[in-house]
Amino acid sequence: MKMRKTISSLLMGATSLLAMAQGGEFTLQGTLVPLGDSVAVALIDPMSGKAILEQNVALEAPGVVDLSFDMTGVGQLHVMRFDNGKPDPNVSISMPAVPGEHATITGMGEGYRVGGTQFYQDYSDAMDAIEEPQAAYYALLMDCQNRLQQGESQDQVMKTYNERGPALQQALSTAALNYIKAHPDQLASAALVTTAGNDVEQTASLLSQRVQDNDVSVLYRGVIEQQKREAADAQRRNALEGKTAPEFTLIDINGRPLSLSQLRGKWVILDFWGSWCKWCVQGMPDLKECYKRHKGELEVLGIDCNESMEKWKAAVDKLDLPWKHVYNPGEGDENPVKLYAVRGFPTKVIIDPQGVVYKVVMGEDPDFYNVLERAIATGGK
Repeated sequence: MKMRKTISSLLMGATSLLAMAQGGEFTLQGTLVPLGDSVAVALIDPMSGKAILEQNVALEAPGVVDLSFDMTGVGQLHVMRFDNGKPDPNVSISMPAVPGEHATITGMGEGYRVGGTQFYQDYSDAMDAIEEPQAAYYALLMDCQNRLQQGESQDQVMKTYNERGPALQQALSTAALNYIKAHPDQLASAALVTTAGNDVEQTASLLSQRVQDNDVSVLYRGVIEQQKREAADAQRRNALEGKTAPEFTLIDINGRPLSLSQLRGKWVILDFWGSWCKWCVQGMPDLKECYKRHKGELEVLGIDCNESMEKWKAAVDKLDLPWKHVYNPGEGDENPVKLYAVRGFPTKVIIDPQGVVYKVVMGEDPDFYNVLERAIATGGK
């Protein structure tokens, strides 16, 4: 079919990003009516998290999928309904794409079932084992997201999540872990490792050596490497506290160089953010209130990350952010993202008037302002 030829040819030059050398053809066939007339296809390299293929494809009949990939290693496949010019993740298929294997899908409503060769029959059983707790946990996440989009306060939504989320997440992790323990020699169990708890490396050790040595281990090995990097960065962030804040100089929003040391004498918040980061933007009203409350003794330095200069300037203007701003091109040894081991956004760094790092906080944590108030009230003691 024409679609097969198009996607296969695109992959021929892109699969070098896939970590494993074992190659072969992967096929996916079947019907999922809600996918409609067009789909967005994405193939992700599990080690890097990067897309090696992104393609919009018109289906020959509504919901009828017939894909074939020539692959050099295991990837994560996403097929989403493409409607009104954008992918719809609420109507989608997601599964490992394994070279040499054939997968089928069937579905008429919201859900779908996977079948095919033995790997995908086992994969279907694995997904069935976690279906109920996964649906319950994802329903909570969607509810929280919808409430935030409708303008409900972050504190209230987080209160709901904290009341229900940990138990639902634990139920999902337990179901995945139980399946792995019952099927340690099943290749499809590798697909559940990242769902079965926070210590991915420990969970992976429950798999048989045959599975750990197989190409499918790439489905979790990228997360293990990421967790190791995050642990190393967390140690670096913790080591910064009580030490002189690493110096950097960047261009401010008026086109002039601004060095961190120029802000000595005041408490400083370094706010690593981007207009693409919804949590960063949602937290701006609280940061504005804090800035206003401590005017004269506190300076905020917004450090824009991962977007164009034009979008950065437009966002500062639209959000009416009254503090100092610098643009971070993300290059060189003075890149503050590297200096402060930033792994997620927003990240806020509290620096005392003597230029010493008091605290580094990742995420839009409501307790950040309690920490800041105590620091200012006690002089950082």
